[in-house]
Amino acid sequence: MLPTPSFITANLVARPLGYRMDQGWGQGDKASNDWFAPLDTFEARFDAMLGEIKALGFTSIDLWCAHLHWRWATLQHVETAKALLGKHGLAVRSYPAWVMGGAADLEGACRLCVALDIPYFVGHCELFHADRAAAVAILREHGVGYAIENHPEKTSAELLARLGAGDEDVVGIALDTGWCGTAGWDALAALKDLGSRMFAIHLKDVKPRRAEKTGLEFADMGHETCRLGDGIVPIRAIVEHLRATGFRGSIGIEHEPETFDPREDARESRERVEQWWDAVTPRNLAEPLRIVVVGCGNIAGQYGEALGRCPEIKILGAQDLDPARARDWVAKHGGKAYATLDEVLADAAVEAVVNLTIQQAHVEVVTKCLEAGKHVHSEKPLAPSYAEAKKLVALAEAKGLRLSCAPVTWLGEAQQSAWKLIRDGRIGTPRVAYATVDWGRIESWHPNPAPFYAAGPVFDVAVYPLSLLTAWFGPVAKVTAGGGVLLPDRRTKDGKPFTITTEDWAAAVLEFAGGLQVRLTANFYVMNATQWQATLDFHGDAGSINTEWFAATAPVRVCANGGSYRRVPPVRESAGTGRWYVDWAAGVVGLWRGLRTGAAHPTGGAHAAHVVEVMESVHSALRTGQAVRLTSTFPAPPPQDWAR
Repeated sequence: MLPTPSFITANLVARPLGYRMDQGWGQGDKASNDWFAPLDTFEARFDAMLGEIKALGFTSIDLWCAHLHWRWATLQHVETAKALLGKHGLAVRSYPAWVMGGAADLEGACRLCVALDIPYFVGHCELFHADRAAAVAILREHGVGYAIENHPEKTSAELLARLGAGDEDVVGIALDTGWCGTAGWDALAALKDLGSRMFAIHLKDVKPRRAEKTGLEFADMGHETCRLGDGIVPIRAIVEHLRATGFRGSIGIEHEPETFDPREDARESRERVEQWWDAVTPRNLAEPLRIVVVGCGNIAGQYGEALGRCPEIKILGAQDLDPARARDWVAKHGGKAYATLDEVLADAAVEAVVNLTIQQAHVEVVTKCLEAGKHVHSEKPLAPSYAEAKKLVALAEAKGLRLSCAPVTWLGEAQQSAWKLIRDGRIGTPRVAYATVDWGRIESWHPNPAPFYAAGPVFDVAVYPLSLLTAWFGPVAKVTAGGGVLLPDRRTKDGKPFTITTEDWAAAVLEFAGGLQVRLTANFYVMNATQWQATLDFHGDAGSINTEWFAATAPVRVCANGGSYRRVPPVRESAGTGRWYVDWAAGVVGLWRGLRTGAAHPTGGAHAAHVVEVMESVHSALRTGQAVRLTSTFPAPPPQDWAR
């Protein structure tokens, strides 16, 4: 999967000058700071810039420091920027900056990164090269990384010498391919030399050096940028290498002309990068898994986009009770529209079915697929009752088939990173966890809320943290709970009244067989919680971890007992961006890997069945007022290979 290409906002360096930057970079830097610093105009100007970037098809940026500089940014600047980034759905992958002062400057840059959830800054840090130990201590205190950019180095050896040994958790490299071209340094060879220490890459192409002087700084030094693929840098080969080697860092698109607006070139550059990336087959790829999607509702679109980016998966088509929805889905994501489930199951080419039907149909659909000899990955929950879930697991085992089930969110980078911290003993023995599921009122955003309320927040949403917690800590042994219906009479978005009977609020205490105690709250009522609605906290003998149970891009924070939380870098970068990013294809890819290697797939049916028993027990406990003891177990899923 392609890490989302980002727009480096320094591309607009000459814009405040009307694209006549005839006095060099410093002129554009000053003009940009002067343009964005005034608080009374900041919101309108920052909003306009982000809107234009979003219109180019980008979903993330690298925020150049001149557009929000720690030396002039007030709390109001930062809060405004954060709100506008959310408004436009733009994540910030990095913070390009020249941090020239001492400790105070580095701390200021780090605080700004923390405030905007930016994992690292890119460029130069004077303190790092004057007092490495002091700089590294500040970086670790704030949980912010520093990616050294290749200015003015001309060889890999020079850049590695500047980088030095150690401190890999907070210090790495950002390779600017354009400066490689200007310096006569083979950017592809540089990438191969530096790969293990790469945090980011700035894809930049440059034209051949002009024979005549122009009076423009960059043009005269042979650094006249252009659309990717039009210059002297082997950009396509670089992208192909990144794809073939599974690069996960940020990929920024950089183009900083002195005399014209680069936005349309940036759009075309992004499109080229995506095309080049998709044209590459990763090395040693086994035969793709041939799948059909059954059920083309809301979540099917997200699955389709994710599966379509996976060379491990071949989409044969889709089927839905509404044939028009199936036709619409395959028009976007490929394959053919099957008329019926029976037609899907009769197709010998189909290896596996991805079941995305409504919860009430899961048992029927999964049963038919297994009976027909198809492997299955199902959306959650596996079944409405443990008895039914147990039968599905037994059927899959009897047929010698794979049964996989969502959620897959616990496979995300943030979640796997938090789990590794726990396994590595960073907080000692974990004894208490808090999982919060404040999912609000479904009718405020979904056109058909009734099925969600029929299932209730425990089966529909608490299934996410429950899957994570049981994957990490094993089976639950005992459940106590309380809850009820807080708001029985509801209205859809178009004003139609409906009444709910399943509890819209539940609070449970889960006692794990291994000793962990968990407080779980889940509701379809709270709209304005002061903490994030998907919060997950672990508390151990030596400290605590704070993260989220949903987004792979969530921050992970650690603190020692009595200390302050600080962000720590993930084990690897997420391929996606944004507050809600999930790799919806992860479970299907895990199924493919298990089938092709013989290893267990991570999202096993027995695990999903245990989660159903836990959820069923929560409802039983809150309705009867009696504790429920559980009996089911499951094979413990291992961490992802990259997070061991």
